[in-house]
Amino acid sequence: MKTKLFLVSGWAFGEAALAGVAEPLASEFDVTRLAAEDALPSGKLAEMLPSDQPCVLVGWSLGGMLALEAAEHLAEGSMLVLIGSTAKFTGGDETPHGVPVAEVRSMSILFRRQPQETLANFLRQSALPHEPLADVNQTGTDQDDCPKLLEGLKYLRDADLRDAADRVGVATLILHGADDRVISPAASADLSRRISGSRLKTIDDVGHDLPVRNPQWIASNLLEFWKNDVARPDAG
Repeated sequence: MKTKLFLVSGWAFGEAALAGVAEPLASEFDVTRLAAEDALPSGKLAEMLPSDQPCVLVGWSLGGMLALEAAEHLAEGSMLVLIGSTAKFTGGDETPHGVPVAEVRSMSILFRRQPQETLANFLRQSALPHEPLADVNQTGTDQDDCPKLLEGLKYLRDADLRDAADRVGVATLILHGADDRVISPAASADLSRRISGSRLKTIDDVGHDLPVRNPQWIASNLLEFWKNDVARPDAG
């Protein structure tokens, strides 16, 4: 029986944006893709995880924060992968790498008024230092999607998972684009310091859209970490 692997997307990207990561992993794992908005509210993702067997939980950006929150429910022998993520999205004296709270509030207000323009701008920012990829799948802006996206922005504004990071007890791989303009690579460095025994890897010339820009790099690093550090007979 294949080990279950859950892939949780970043804000507004939708589960389809993770297809490039899921495809090369499907021969090794039983893969489930989730939009971050479908893993809200807080606590919902933990209810989806198997309680009696190891699994792999992978989260990108907002999805990484949700995965970090759910990590305490992972069975022994599981693996956590955080991609372009953070323990606290908003900034403060103890999190200088975070985004100003006022900026997140302004984005929420703008999204209510101009959802399509806000998403387009976010896509451009995520792609930096490159132009957005033409085939990126984003969550839509219809009547059903907008409340979910606003809920995601509220979570990004309010969540503080630094204590949760300190308590992570499973093997953890942290991946980040070195040119990320949405979540600073310093946030992943902070995660790596907090999560005992974690491994941090960065890739140059890639920004926040790492899972769609270079999905094979994610898949290959995930598989290597799983086979060499988690699933081998003498691991742990």
